[in-house]
Amino acid sequence: MTSPRPVSYYRERSRHFANMVAGEIARGEMELACEVLWGAAAHAIKSVAQRKGWTHDSHSLRRAAVIRLITEERAPPHLRGQYYIASGFHVGFYEGSFNAEHIIQGRALIAEFVQTLESLPDRTNAGYSAAGA
Repeated sequence: MTSPRPVSYYRERSRHFANMVAGEIARGEMELACEVLWGAAAHAIKSVAQRKGWTHDSHSLRRAAVIRLITEERAPPHLRGQYYIASGFHVGFYEGSFNAEHIIQGRALIAEFVQTLESLPDRTNAGYSAAGA
């Protein structure tokens, strides 16, 4: 079952978390900066999964959604690597293994990941044409 929350909720939360990163770095809160990077990526995945009617309420289901986007929806294959990098920032929350430079570089990568997810065509729409992909 999908979440009762609308797609727009997950998109807004993704953007909200992405906007928090610089403030957390400025406060020296590297663990929190890592976690909000992960939050931005996770909510972007949840947004796409919700739009497609896929369940997304666990790490494994979010990972499966990314793989499914690549294998079934012809999303760019680099999304898989970007997902694993985003997931690594989640680990950074617990292990504190990232410095400001890593997080700033990761922020750009996560922004690209989110943008790619948001721009994927909705193949479930009646107007979608495989020829236009």
